[in-house]
Order: sequence, then structure tokens, then C-alpha cells
Amino acid sequence: MSKCQTISLQDIRQLFRLLGEIRDLGCDPVAWRLHMLTGLNAILGAQVGLTGEMELPYTLNRMRPVNPIDHGWRGECERKAWRAYFSGLDISDDPTWLELFPHVGRPLTRFRDQFMSRRQWYRSEHVQRYRRASGVDSFIVSQRPLPWLQRDHLIYILRPWNDKPVEARHARMLELFHNEFVLMLRRDAQSRPCDPRLSGLGPRLRQTLSLLLAGHAEKHIAARLAISRHTVHQYAKVLYRRMRVCSRAELFAQFSYAPPAVGITLDIPGMPHIPPPVAPGAERIQNFG
Repeated sequence: MSKCQTISLQDIRQLFRLLGEIRDLGCDPVAWRLHMLTGLNAILGAQVGLTGEMELPYTLNRMRPVNPIDHGWRGECERKAWRAYFSGLDISDDPTWLELFPHVGRPLTRFRDQFMSRRQWYRSEHVQRYRRASGVDSFIVSQRPLPWLQRDHLIYILRPWNDKPVEARHARMLELFHNEFVLMLRRDAQSRPCDPRLSGLGPRLRQTLSLLLAGHAEKHIAARLAISRHTVHQYAKVLYRRMRVCSRAELFAQFSYAPPAVGITLDIPGMPHIPPPVAPGAERIQNFG
């Protein structure tokens, strides 16, 4: 195996950081799915990501997707072209599905060049008619069984038309991610919080909530938790939606400025000390709508 095709330590760190962020957004199914696709597209150099589950058993003529979501289309025309293909076309015309169906209910991760040669791919009528219209080309598809739900979980990552093709290294990265993701889904060791408003909040979301209630700005929370300001901002949006508030003042009103009720210690080992602001709650942050 050439050195350029091996997974680097940096690759692994990126994948596991993304897994941690998904876990922390677990109480908001739309948010964590979108975050997963956005993160995988960035890590794997792709444009479009799709994910969802499929009720087992399924066949070419009987597919029941559950919780499907897609992200990254260049425009609505491309997205409609892809959706029209799945909703109205006999997908047996897709040269990749014939290879996938023998593996229903079993783990599988493959990239385009493992299905057929590039010459065969571009000469396919299906590819020219539907993939090109959707603006997508080279891809990785990964499925993992969820036996406790009687479903397969699928992740589909696609690069733009005529872009550099994905390679074996990218497929191995998605395979690693998908394996760990399914393991994470199976784990349910986390105890439920006493406060029903906090039910389903992951550790990072509860830490973020505690620090928001303590009056810290997003940049200070990012420094304290060693995550990016963008991630903190996404966590704040999830918390605002969850608590149905539009401002920091409304969030304080919900909890009567009582960080201990959140059940998270503000002193996190290994994190830099950020002194609390002089007037907690005075700052009003962006309305997320």
C-alpha cells in the first residue's frame, strides 16, 4: 500500500472529533445528521452527502427509507434531478445498485472504481442521464446493519461531476467512521438527567449550556472546551431551539440563572481558566430564529 493511500493520524483525529460532535448533538436528529454530512464532506473532499436508514428486508422494487437527509447540492435543480431518479426511476438501471443488493443486511463500504472501470462508468446511459444532471460523479457508499432496529444505515458521499475521483484511502476513512458511528449508536451508558429539559443532551451540549448560563461568550467557551467557535455556535443554536428561546436573557429566565441545575461541573480538567464576566446575563446574543 502506497504511503499516500494510508490513513494518517490527522485523518483519525478529524473523524473522531466529528463523532464526538455528533454525539453531543444527539438530542437534535436533524442537527446531528446535517453536521455529520457537512463534516464528512469536508474531511473526504466531497460536495454532496446523503444518509438515512432502510427498513429490512428491502429489494429493488421495495425500499422504505427512514430519516433520509441530504446536504451540499449546488442548486435545487440538481437536487430535484437526484430525487426524481429515486422516486420515479427503476433503479435497477443504476449499475451500482446491482452490486449493492446482494449485501443487504451486511456491512459494506465501496468507492466507484471498485464497481466498474471509469470507461464503463462514463459510457453508462444512467450515469450520463441522471448523475450528470445531478452534478455528482465519483462516490463512496457505506452501509452498516442496525440489527436492534431491523434496518441498514447508509452513508453516500459524492464528489462533483468531473472532479478528482475518490480513492481507497477515502473509502477506508469512511469505513472507520461508519464502524465507530454504529458502535456509538449501540452505546447507551449515559444516565438520563434529572431535569426533563435536559433529557437527551450530550455532555458537550450540557457543558456549553452551563458556560452560557455562567455568562461566558462563545469565544471563551470554545477556548475552554478546546473546540472551534463555529462548533460552539452550532451547539448554541441547538440549545436555543431545544429550550425554545431566542436570547441569552430568555435562556437565563428558563433556568433562573442556576448552573448547578444543569448537572455539569464548570471546572473541566485540562481546560484553561476563564474568569466569569462581571455581569452575567447582561450580554444578549444573536437571535437564531
